[in-house]
Amino acid sequence: MLKINEIFHSIQGESSKSGTPCVFIRLTYCNLRCSYCDSEYSFYEGKDMSISEIIKEIDKYNCNLVEVTGGEPLLAQDTFKVLDYILEHPNPNKNLQLAINSNLGGPKQLIDKFIE
Repeated sequence: MLKINEIFHSIQGESSKSGTPCVFIRLTYCNLRCSYCDSEYSFYEGKDMSISEIIKEIDKYNCNLVEVTGGEPLLAQDTFKVLDYILEHPNPNKNLQLAINSNLGGPKQLIDKFIE
């Protein structure tokens, strides 16, 4: 179960995938309070969703790029379960991005498999 602030379809505006249609999964909560944050609303608001509910929602968009963002995704206990499921989902063309604030680190062996 993850606390999801929002799931939406838009155009990726950052990274090497800039300009590409993308489904964003925005998780709730962040441990930082950056003055330039553009998603302060995600600090506390959200609803609990199961992995199957999340996958059902992102599949509605028929999009090959998915980004898990926040808040801070590494603070959520089940983030890597969702990432694993997305990667193993029947669509072999799906690309996955993980946006983190980089101050928490994370299990290296898990993070390494998500780096292009």
